[in-house]
Amino acid sequence: MGVFFLSKRDSSGLADNWWQVQRRGGFGRCVPIDAGDWTLRLCGKLNGSGPHHVRRGADFAACTGVFFYRGRRLEAGLELLLDEFDGGSFPWVECRGHYAVVLFKGGRLWLASDELGAYKIFRNIDGTRFSSSFGALRATLSTAVPDEQGIYEYVFNGATFGEKTLLRHIKQQRAGCLYSFGPSGPATMSAPPVRHESNGYGSIDEAVDDYAERLRALFRVYGSGSMGFRTALSGGYDSRLILALLLDTGIRPDLFVYGNDDDPDVLVAKAIAEGEGLPLRHIHKDALAPKGAVSPEMAWIRFDSWKVDGLFDTGVDERDRCERASGGVDILNGSGGECFRNFFYLRDRSYSPEEIVWSFYYRFDPSHVTDRFRRDAHVAELAEDMRRSLPGNPRERRLGRDQVEALYPLFRVRYWTGRDVGLNQRFGPLLFPFVEPSVFAGTERIPIHEKDHGRFEARILTRIAPKLAAYESSYGFSLASDPPLKYRLKMGFTLWRPPFLRQFSYRIQSRIRGPAQVPGWFTEALEAANLDPRLPRMREYFHVERISDLDVLNRIATVELVLQGGPWPLPDPHNATSA
Repeated sequence: MGVFFLSKRDSSGLADNWWQVQRRGGFGRCVPIDAGDWTLRLCGKLNGSGPHHVRRGADFAACTGVFFYRGRRLEAGLELLLDEFDGGSFPWVECRGHYAVVLFKGGRLWLASDELGAYKIFRNIDGTRFSSSFGALRATLSTAVPDEQGIYEYVFNGATFGEKTLLRHIKQQRAGCLYSFGPSGPATMSAPPVRHESNGYGSIDEAVDDYAERLRALFRVYGSGSMGFRTALSGGYDSRLILALLLDTGIRPDLFVYGNDDDPDVLVAKAIAEGEGLPLRHIHKDALAPKGAVSPEMAWIRFDSWKVDGLFDTGVDERDRCERASGGVDILNGSGGECFRNFFYLRDRSYSPEEIVWSFYYRFDPSHVTDRFRRDAHVAELAEDMRRSLPGNPRERRLGRDQVEALYPLFRVRYWTGRDVGLNQRFGPLLFPFVEPSVFAGTERIPIHEKDHGRFEARILTRIAPKLAAYESSYGFSLASDPPLKYRLKMGFTLWRPPFLRQFSYRIQSRIRGPAQVPGWFTEALEAANLDPRLPRMREYFHVERISDLDVLNRIATVELVLQGGPWPLPDPHNATSA
C-alpha cells in the first residue's frame, strides 16, 4: 500500500483539493475507514496493488509497505494478527518486511511501525495526525516553520535524523514504535524490546553458518507469497548475495544492471548472467529520460516532497521506479548489506560520536553556509542523535567498537536508507533483506578484521553459492578469494586516515571543483515548479552561488519548494470531490 493518513475527527486539515492532486498523481484507490474518534485513509501503490486491509465488523487491521506476520503476507498476515493481538506489546519478532500497521479492535486503536523504524511514520506536534507521507502533513500546515538543524542535516547528508524533519511542526518517529490511542489525551508510545544476540560462536565458520541460515530463512518467507522477484545485479557483494539466496530458494529472478557498455558493473553482471544462464536487462538510464517537460507536481506527489538526492531531475528516477515496480513482482534492494562489512572504514578502536560525525557526516564547506550555521551545535546535535539511537542511550564519552558498528543499521540505515524504503513502497512492493533486524542483529560484534575488505560477507556468499562467489568482481578479484595486497593497501589509505583529518575531505574536494555547473534541465525544473531561481529563503542559510555540488544545490532547492508548499497553484477546491 502506498499511503496512510490517520487523523482525529475534525482535525485532518487535508483539503479536498489535496486528495484531488494525489489522484492525479496515481494514488487513486483511497479507502476511508472509521476507527472510533479517528479516521484512517488508505491509498494503494502506484503499480495498482492495494490498499491492504481486513475487516470484522467494526474491527480492522490495515498495513502500508510490505508486511509479513508469522510467514504470512499482507491480508493473510493481517487476519492472523487481528486474531492474536492482545493490545499489549506488538509482536515484532514474528514480523518481517518494512511497514506501518493500523489495528482497531474492541474500540481501541493502535499504530505500529517495523522494528527498526526504517519505514517512517510522520506526525504533527499535537499528536492528532499521523501519516506515512511527509507531504500529507505539510499540506495541513498553513505556515511552514523551518527546522534549521533538520535543513542543514538534509542538505549536507540527504536525510534528517532523530525526530527532526525539514519543518518544526512535523516530526518523524525516532525508531520502531507502537502508538496506543486512548479515549482521551495524547497517544502513548512503546518501543520494541532490545534484541540480545548471544553470538557465542566458537569460530568464524559458526558465525558464517548462522548468518547464512538467517538469510535463507528470510528468503523462504519472502518467497512464500510472491509472484516473482526482480533485482539489480552489479559487480559488488550485496547484489550477488541476493542472487545467491534467490537461486538457493529455487527462484530465478528478473535481473537488470545499470551503466554503460564498458562499466565494470555491467561487464561483471553480464559474465555472471551468461555463466548461470540467466536473462539480464541492461539499462542505460539516460535512455529512460521522458520526452518533453518533467512535471514538478508529479515529482512532488510521487516522491512525497523530498528524497535523499533532491527532488529535481530529468524524470529518469520516476520512470525507472515505475518500470521496476511493474508486472506484479517484488523488487529486492541490497542497501544495508554493509552491516557485514566495515562500512565506516575505521580502525578497530573506540571513537567519540563527534569523531563519527567528522568521519562520515561532515559533508560541507564552511564557506558555503551563512553565519546562521553553528558548527559546534550542529555536530553536538548529530552526536546526541547517534547516542539516542543506540540501546541504553550510552553516556560514555567514547563508544566501543561494537557500538560504532551498531550505528550503521541503527542510525545510517534507519534514517538515510529509511527514506528510500518509504519512497519505494509508494511505487510497488520492494524489500530490503539486509534492513531486517532478524538479519543484521548481532553483526556489530563480528570481529572488525573479518569485516574489513568484505571478507565476512564473501564468506557467507561462498557458503551459500561457491560458484557465484568465484566470478570476478568489479573490485578486480574473485569474491571467493582473499583481497589482494594491492587492494588492501589502496583501502588502507582510508582506514588509517584519522577522523580529525577526514572532516576536511569534502571541503578540499569542493574547492577543487569550484561552483557547480547548473544544467539547463535544472533551471527549467525550478521555473516549472514556480520557484524563484535565486532561492531567496535558502539564502538565509547558504551562499547559494558558491555551492560546488549539484546534489547539494538540488537539496537546497527541494527545501525551498517544501517551504513554498509545493509546485502549485493548487486546483480549484470547488471542483474537487471529497476523498
